[in-house]
Amino acid sequence: MRYLVVFFVLVSFAGSISASWYSDRRRDQFPKEDAYLVVPLPYSYPGIGEGFFLLGSASNLFDTTADALFVEITGDASGRVAKFDEVPLLGNELFLSIQVSDIDRAAVNEYAVRGMDGSDGDDYTILDVGEAAENIFRLDYSLNNRRFNYFYSRTVFESSLNAVLDSSGNLIQQLDSSFSTRNVSHLLGFSIDLTDDYLDPRKGFRFGMDYIDHPNEDEVNNPDFYVINYNFLYYLPLSKADTLVVNYFQSDAHVRTIGNTNEADIRSELGLNCSANVECLQTEQTLVDNLVLARTYGSAMTLGGLERLRSYPQSRFTGGHSAFLGAEYRWNLTEEAVPFNYFFWKDVRTGKQIAFFAEAGSVSEVSSELWDEQRYTYGVGFRLLAASGSVYRVDIATGDEGVEVAVFFYYPWR
Repeated sequence: MRYLVVFFVLVSFAGSISASWYSDRRRDQFPKEDAYLVVPLPYSYPGIGEGFFLLGSASNLFDTTADALFVEITGDASGRVAKFDEVPLLGNELFLSIQVSDIDRAAVNEYAVRGMDGSDGDDYTILDVGEAAENIFRLDYSLNNRRFNYFYSRTVFESSLNAVLDSSGNLIQQLDSSFSTRNVSHLLGFSIDLTDDYLDPRKGFRFGMDYIDHPNEDEVNNPDFYVINYNFLYYLPLSKADTLVVNYFQSDAHVRTIGNTNEADIRSELGLNCSANVECLQTEQTLVDNLVLARTYGSAMTLGGLERLRSYPQSRFTGGHSAFLGAEYRWNLTEEAVPFNYFFWKDVRTGKQIAFFAEAGSVSEVSSELWDEQRYTYGVGFRLLAASGSVYRVDIATGDEGVEVAVFFYYPWR
């Protein structure tokens, strides 16, 4: 309850900030330049196979801020994702976003160790997940030219585990019946944006806070917990053409009720039925240990992937608490409005940018051990800025577990 009190105090403070604190916006904060992109992307994943993602996106539909994204997955895995973003309900103040995902088969890396202490990037098994579905409903309320933003979202995620594979994709154990999970979360958050541009800031600062509730509802074995996220960004212009960005992020899980941590019960839930299969028994113990920790400490926001610690796979590091510190030097090579239309890609280029970044992160089960163990990422990225509001980016990052390439449509650390 005290965190909700702090949350509403900060919201009230945001509303009382003097206009003398504001940076003038450089441009329209609600661009309506239409754009689209259609592109096939190949995938190859151990234990799943090969195929293509067919991605199609359209920005600022019908001369509004509404965007649409559709992904069709074909090949050895199949499924689809549809997202409608920033659909205006009330002028430039109230927006609706909806995302629906229906995946028939997917692969998830299950690392042998939560946290970072002794964690090895090669020590993981692959969870063969079928019938994964995620539905997200979100409302955003924006005031004062996007300087004050309030949002609520509800997420329902359901999945079923069908088999466990080794890191090369070889079958360890097929489950007799799927291990099904269902998680519901509610997010309430706000951000203060005192920069010169909501979409492409060059100076000023931004602070955001999220409260994410994870009630156990009908899943009595799961813990009942909530997560508090803090995100601070500072933008320092070094010259007319470049900007230094500093980001500090922290995520803390707080458990109200511990879930069922009885190992015999968890083995029964999983239903691996390993018998005398030594490899299966070892994998089962890893899954049991990780579930015990998750049900005891909860799970904060993960590190790794497109946003933070970009040299590591998505959700590489998990624990009850996570923290991140990053710096990115953005050098704007050009600033000019250049329309382009390549049949499969249409937009208006407003700039080209090179970015150099360094990141550090830490994950632990208890907050007092944050930063005892750390991981680092260094890299370079290229961004194409567009009038539609998209930031087409390619980042190449390296760390102690190798190199990762990220391709996406917005800045990191949002």
